[in-house]
Amino acid sequence: MDIACTGKYIITCSKVNDLIIWDLKGQILATVEMHLGSTYRARISPCGRFVAASGFTPDVNVWEVVFNKSGEFKAVAKAFDLAGHTSGVHDFGFSADTSHMATVSKDGTYRFYNTKIEFEKGEDPHVLMTGTWNTAAEASLALSPNAEVLVIAHGSSISFYSTITGVLDTTIEDIFFGPITCLAFDAMGEYLLAAGDKHIKIFRNVTGYRTAIESAKRKLEQRQTQATKERLEKMIRDNKELLEKMGEKCPE
Repeated sequence: MDIACTGKYIITCSKVNDLIIWDLKGQILATVEMHLGSTYRARISPCGRFVAASGFTPDVNVWEVVFNKSGEFKAVAKAFDLAGHTSGVHDFGFSADTSHMATVSKDGTYRFYNTKIEFEKGEDPHVLMTGTWNTAAEASLALSPNAEVLVIAHGSSISFYSTITGVLDTTIEDIFFGPITCLAFDAMGEYLLAAGDKHIKIFRNVTGYRTAIESAKRKLEQRQTQATKERLEKMIRDNKELLEKMGEKCPE
């Protein structure tokens, strides 16, 4: 189950492909026909515009939930698919502005997409990065709000990847006795929350400081105004200082 940030609708979904969209009064707005074989995950985008689902088939299906100008429900229309995996997709996630999405699959790979597209004109999502992770066991993921950090939970461990460089930054192993049941970033992307063993553990997103430095460095390689250049240089200094205070390594 998930609820849109707009407060206009809720979705429920079972493993047998019946994704239902409800209003907050409990009335069914639409039933979405899916062909996933078996559904593993269903989510609403942070902007409330899209619903998506993944399952036994190798694609993530994304639909647009359309309301008219007066706020009344109009329709659910197919928007686009996230394609490229060769096996079922365990989980997927959105960036805060829905401009990027990430997936993790049974085939042992993850993929990172640019979804800021004109899907109405037939444009497909663009794959920005793909990589492998160390196990094909069941997994879940979380994408940071700014889309610079991808975290994959596998078993009782979590791995942090930079979407700027495509590199595995760090893995924290055995944080619970049992498997991790839920993974999420806070709204600012400063912390990662992991649930398991009837507890929630909170981790500082150290990888995010390193990706911020790398992102700023790449922007400095482009033509910038003096004010922007100074802001980026300050961002690099500030993040390096924070990493040094925590005893963490800084990018070269």
